[in-house]
Amino acid sequence: MSDATMLLGRDELLGRCRAGLADGGGVLLTGPAGIGKSAVLDALDAEAQQAGALVLRSNSSAIEASLPYLALYDLFAQPVAEQDGLIAPHLRAVLDVVLLRSPADGVATEQLAVRVAVLELLRALAARRPVLLVLDDVHCLDPASALVLGFAARRLQGHRVQFAAAERLAERCEPTCLDLLPEPRCELGVSTLPGPVIGELLRTRLDLPLTDRISERIQAASGGNPYYALELAQAALRSRTPVSTDAPLPVPERLRALLADRLAALPREAVGTLLLIAAAARPHGWLPPAADGALTAAVTAGVIAPGPELRFTHPLLREIIYADATPEQRRHCHATLARLLDDPLERARHRTLANPAELSDLAELSGLADELADAARIAVHRGAPALAAELSQLSAERSTARPELAAERLLAAARHAYDAGLTEQARETCTAVLHGPNAAARVGARLLLVELAGGDRSGVPALLDAALRDTTRSARADPGEAARLRADVQLRRADHAFSTGQIEHGLAELAEAERHAELSGDVDRQIEVIALRAPIQMQLHPAEVLPVLRRAAAVAVSRPGAAMTAAAVQIRCCLVVWLLRCGETAEALEAVNLLRTDVETAGRVKDLAEVLHLVASVHERAGLCAQAYQAGVLGGRMRMECGATPGSGLVLGAAAELNGGTAERAAELAAAALRAAEQAGDVEWCAYALGILGRADLIRHRLPQAAERLGRCRSLLRGLGFTDPALFLVDADLVEALARSGAAEEAWRVLAEAEGETARLDRRVLRLGLARARAVLLGAGDPRGAADGLRAVLPPSHPYPLEAARALLTLGDLERRARRRAAARGDLHAAAQLFAAAGCLPWLDHAREQLARLDGPSATPSDLERQIVELVRQGATNRQIAGTLHVSVKAVEACLTRLYRRLGVRDRAGLRKGPQG
Repeated sequence: MSDATMLLGRDELLGRCRAGLADGGGVLLTGPAGIGKSAVLDALDAEAQQAGALVLRSNSSAIEASLPYLALYDLFAQPVAEQDGLIAPHLRAVLDVVLLRSPADGVATEQLAVRVAVLELLRALAARRPVLLVLDDVHCLDPASALVLGFAARRLQGHRVQFAAAERLAERCEPTCLDLLPEPRCELGVSTLPGPVIGELLRTRLDLPLTDRISERIQAASGGNPYYALELAQAALRSRTPVSTDAPLPVPERLRALLADRLAALPREAVGTLLLIAAAARPHGWLPPAADGALTAAVTAGVIAPGPELRFTHPLLREIIYADATPEQRRHCHATLARLLDDPLERARHRTLANPAELSDLAELSGLADELADAARIAVHRGAPALAAELSQLSAERSTARPELAAERLLAAARHAYDAGLTEQARETCTAVLHGPNAAARVGARLLLVELAGGDRSGVPALLDAALRDTTRSARADPGEAARLRADVQLRRADHAFSTGQIEHGLAELAEAERHAELSGDVDRQIEVIALRAPIQMQLHPAEVLPVLRRAAAVAVSRPGAAMTAAAVQIRCCLVVWLLRCGETAEALEAVNLLRTDVETAGRVKDLAEVLHLVASVHERAGLCAQAYQAGVLGGRMRMECGATPGSGLVLGAAAELNGGTAERAAELAAAALRAAEQAGDVEWCAYALGILGRADLIRHRLPQAAERLGRCRSLLRGLGFTDPALFLVDADLVEALARSGAAEEAWRVLAEAEGETARLDRRVLRLGLARARAVLLGAGDPRGAADGLRAVLPPSHPYPLEAARALLTLGDLERRARRRAAARGDLHAAAQLFAAAGCLPWLDHAREQLARLDGPSATPSDLERQIVELVRQGATNRQIAGTLHVSVKAVEACLTRLYRRLGVRDRAGLRKGPQG
């Protein structure tokens, strides 16, 4: 990776590196081979070059460490060749010999002269521009160069020379190369990467797609080491044999060599015990006393970590030991574990692996299949859907004599995989179910494929039609089951209609779903009907919604842990949404945090991705932007991993940036989200992406662009039937962007519609935002009166603290334009304090920028103002400027009037010359 934007999971480390280098000293990165030290150096190298620094780099290797002055050659040969007169001639002559630019003539090079020459060279280079020395694998630096660089480093304080180095370091070892860096210097350990970041690395760095199952194995086996992960992934992709959960993972020789010394030190009799540990899920508490000697030898060899947990010192050792065993040795190992272990899940799993389907008779297979199905149910109740998926899959594979039952178990495996976030595995399993004879299972598989489609709805109608036909076939066998299936199909048909803006059709489908849910007597289906109808009822009959939601949520919350269903999660989400739209943020916070805990306890990864979106939204509106940022980043990453299309995950990431990141990064992510959603034909997420883009434009003073994007966002949402202004807070921002762009007539129209809908739905929590928007409109002609009117309705506190801060921000701007500078400063300070307390970094920067504008001509003009000034200086008329920037002529005239006053000029001629004084 060549720049910081491609360096995954290292933001904090890069920040600490920058801080260390900013002090004018050196940074030493330490860690094992492959952990990513060089990638961090690459990022620092790229950043320094972009900032105009001279980067001098040496990449040492053990095989070349005996060659004297090789590192000096890498570092200084080019700058010495390109620039004359940097150092005194006698020192240049010494350096030319060391850098092989002139013959030594048989005379030994004087060591002090070499050291002084390099020191003076660095001082001379730093006098021209900042210098960064990058020393990769500094532990392999040739000793002669190391002595010279250490001498120079101790004498460079006060000069613009920084050192960034990387040293390979084994666990619990101390660095040996700190003396090569100037003071102040710091050592920074490069840690392992979390599993999701490794998964993201595998997707971004490898062209060939990895299944979820392989990715999960590699994340665990790599131990968070990015080099190990990439090597393992490439080996797995090259392998012609699919890698299953329990099959050996191919380990390339380059990785084996890194751990070979530990394995070579093992006595032969210890291998059997280590194979048992490698094959067991929780390897402790069951080994016989006879294994003590083998364990002692393994700890001594550095294969097993000291302590009672029997943990390999690196997860890759487990893969190597398991892969090196023969199939017969592995079967014997699993049979031994099945006898030793008491846990029913582990016992069933090991019995299965000890008795492959092709080596067992039908009776034995049938009994084992039933045992695996029971174990899968236990796994669900323990909150382990991924394990349940594995066990159900094994059960289905051993139920071939009972094809109807095999299809049911295969569908269960797909549903568990979906709950665990293993979307590719779920999709593949559903496809297998569709080829089976069980009509009810085929219905379930098609409906799950609808869920897996995400924002790409192109294939959904065909899936729903086929599912409806299969419910008719299922009705012949079991009318009660047919009613449940029909309710499921109608629910998905209603959901599809709502998502494509067909509200009336969706309500008709939902009524049919309700009828079949009542016929079946299934509580979950009835709860799901309520959950699906609630968003529509919130807009049509808001007074009737809350009692129904509370009753349904009370039923849902009585299902703790793994007993909680998708319908239960959905209804609880609906209640949180309703509370949030009504301004009951405290209750919404309590409810959403409890929901998150319950979903995490149940291990429902797919549901957690959805819930984190709601967690981020609630915390944002509650003015807890740091928490909203964390939930949004995690939720966005999980949606990217679990979703069929990336649009929604990118939107969550962009929204997170507007809470705790930067408006520029938010715009980047939102633009990517818009492209992805447009490609998938996902209108709803297109709208949200446009809304985030518009907000980012508003912060960055790109007012015409903000108005255009926010307007499209609002139009798309209304086209889908989403007219509740509390759903996505776009109206007030759109009015502000239109007003500040000169489109006052359109702004008044939007404001009137928003105020009417707010009154109809009794969304009192939105009144302050709309009052802010009205003040912006009125302020165009009477900033003093607009400020007084807004101040009169400003409450002492507000359920949405960011709305109060935005109102103060607008108030400060109005007071500034009314020339009441003391009042303006007080309001802007108060706004900045609220943004700071919320942790809302982009708006905090915006508030500080507004404060700076109070200081007069030195204040930074907005993007629109800069564009207008540039066009004036090019000789454009007001009408030409308006056409170029897509604003009204009146808006251009008003902006020019403000610029004349602020810059102290009288007319366009003065603006062409620049500000006076």
